[in-house]
Amino acid sequence: MAGALTALAGCAAGGGGNASGGPISMYTWVSSQSDRDQWEGFIDLGKKVDPKLDVTIDGPSFNDYWTKVKTRLSGSNPPCLLTTQAARAQELGGLLMPLDDLIKKYKLDTSAFDASMLKGMTVDGTIRAIPYDAEPIVLYYNVDAFKKAGLELPSTTYSREQFLSDAKKLTTGDHKALAIEPGFFIPNAWAIADGAEAVKGGKLDLTNSKLVDQVQSYFDLVSKEGIAAAPNAADGSDVAQAAFTGGSTDMLIEGPWMYGTFASAAKFQMGVTIVPSTSGDAHGMTAGSGFGIAKNCKDPDGAFKAIQAMTDTSVLKGQAEKRGIVPSRADAQSAWAEGKTPEAAAAVQALLGNATAQLTTPTWNQVETLFTQYGVEGYRGDKTAKDVMNTIQNSVGQ
Repeated sequence: MAGALTALAGCAAGGGGNASGGPISMYTWVSSQSDRDQWEGFIDLGKKVDPKLDVTIDGPSFNDYWTKVKTRLSGSNPPCLLTTQAARAQELGGLLMPLDDLIKKYKLDTSAFDASMLKGMTVDGTIRAIPYDAEPIVLYYNVDAFKKAGLELPSTTYSREQFLSDAKKLTTGDHKALAIEPGFFIPNAWAIADGAEAVKGGKLDLTNSKLVDQVQSYFDLVSKEGIAAAPNAADGSDVAQAAFTGGSTDMLIEGPWMYGTFASAAKFQMGVTIVPSTSGDAHGMTAGSGFGIAKNCKDPDGAFKAIQAMTDTSVLKGQAEKRGIVPSRADAQSAWAEGKTPEAAAAVQALLGNATAQLTTPTWNQVETLFTQYGVEGYRGDKTAKDVMNTIQNSVGQ
């Protein structure tokens, strides 16, 4: 996901926090030419909304951003605009200015944005960033494999019972139905699909029984049901992705931002459905990013006007068409559907209709690292989900 959501490098031309009317400087994650193209797309399209828009960009790689942004703001000539993911808004809460007064002043209609993402961008009761995308996690599947096995194709409803039945019919010998990525991101989406969450009241709540049961059911897909192989802790997400697009497995849970990449790589017809739930109804875990304003910005009005321009409906439509993001504005989401199958668009809309943002804590990096390490033992049946989640909760010490 980081690769698909990351951004570009640019010149940090003077005046990020300058109140003198100079360019607005944005500090963001910077990783590749693809990232560069994404951020330049926001700015170029934003200029069509506001010809006075003048934004310059600077920043490190995605992984370094979350630590370096703190020192960058304490240095000379700090930037005004910052980017954050909803999953990291709590982590950057102390750096981001509450936007509620500016939202009211400039009459920005926040009801036009995905409610789950706005909740994810809210810290201590105040909105800290305006989201530009809202990406519900989906289940990709091999349509050809389903048809060959005589299975009915999933729709906007997909129960765990039906999913397991399909997966067992698709699993033959060494061929597994589902590819599993290491880390907690996807198990968290699986849990949220059934109404369990890892954070309560802003605090880490990894040992609540509902979450533990959901994580155990995900571990059981390997250790009990046998429909997937345990990931290695050293694997990147690309291992499971390659297994799916290469036809070694038939299903994969991932983000909609991967649709274009998967469709280009796969030699089969690809389908998209919801993450299975016990009831079969859609409940999406949304991930996404947005633009915020640094607390020490000297020109918050100018920065907010830039955010308004870069999150305009026309801009988000353009970015959906060019970059494949699922826009945070409902009236721009039809642009993502262009070039996709009607079934894929319907699944995304169903998930957004009942969505929960992945909420995290400032210690979330430790959670991901430890789950990657200890989760392997859970998949192999060497430890229970209760053991794994207790170990992580106690180790993080929140």
